[in-house]
Amino acid sequence: MRIAVMGAGAVGCFLGGKLALAGEEVVFIARGERLRALTEEGLRIVEGSGETLVRQTAAVGNPEGAGTVDAVVLCVKLFDLPAAIEALAPLLGPETFVVTTQNGVEAALNVAHAVGEERVIGGAVWVVASMTGPTVVECTGAWAGIEVAEMSGDHSARIETFAAACRRAGIDCTIGDDLERMLWSKFVLLSATSATTALTRQPIGYVRNDPIALQTARACIRETMAVAAARGVRLPEDLESTAMHQLCEEMAADAKASQLVDLELGRPLELEHLSGAIHRMGLEAGVATPVHTTVFAALRPFMRGDASGGKLTAATD
Repeated sequence: MRIAVMGAGAVGCFLGGKLALAGEEVVFIARGERLRALTEEGLRIVEGSGETLVRQTAAVGNPEGAGTVDAVVLCVKLFDLPAAIEALAPLLGPETFVVTTQNGVEAALNVAHAVGEERVIGGAVWVVASMTGPTVVECTGAWAGIEVAEMSGDHSARIETFAAACRRAGIDCTIGDDLERMLWSKFVLLSATSATTALTRQPIGYVRNDPIALQTARACIRETMAVAAARGVRLPEDLESTAMHQLCEEMAADAKASQLVDLELGRPLELEHLSGAIHRMGLEAGVATPVHTTVFAALRPFMRGDASGGKLTAATD
């Protein structure tokens, strides 16, 4: 397949790099130093003690430079999603589909509103990764997979083709039949790890070893599940215990949620779409979300990164 990766951050470079290594025709849409480095230096993927170099990486500064593709893997941050949606048109041919990989539970629907449900495959990425250099993506822990689902729930030929390409690339890929359930099942854990690691400024190991932080994480999980239930989402009955097991037993002790990484580096945060979304949806559904609301309040001054100076502006009040 010819695949455009829009958003050459950690997730985009991981997925795109692995697919390129497996022989897919991948073009990254990047900007600034990342664009230059991808073009001139290639891409390095670090997994555990191993490192792989993707020697030839195609990268362009805008979608027009890529032209139409078979698939767009959309890896931009949630706050950049509206602009990315507006820029999709040059990439879309008659059969092009868009795979969303964003955190939260609303990205696939937002993209579908713009380009049509028939073009959208929703994805939930399970990888703890960060950029440790302009073109170096480092993965922490054993998770390196993606779940995908059509909005209709069908197992289409195109989703089978995309999943097969991922598997050839060494990316564990499973196909679901209920997109909403899939996204919320990930969001239950993600919202808790994003909240607790960013609030404490500590990695997962601290959260699970400190009884108060762990209690807070469990409360976050329960609040997210309560909001999902109020919205009619049918989650697995054992999801709370599964999420706690993943946090306490499966995640690497030094892993940090991407929100903490962004906070430490002074970048804008996806807060409005994480704890902020649970706060908003809780209000809409009449469900109390005191922990997520507190996290939202505590981190709001830093939502815009260094530019905010830790102060709310009129636009965010």
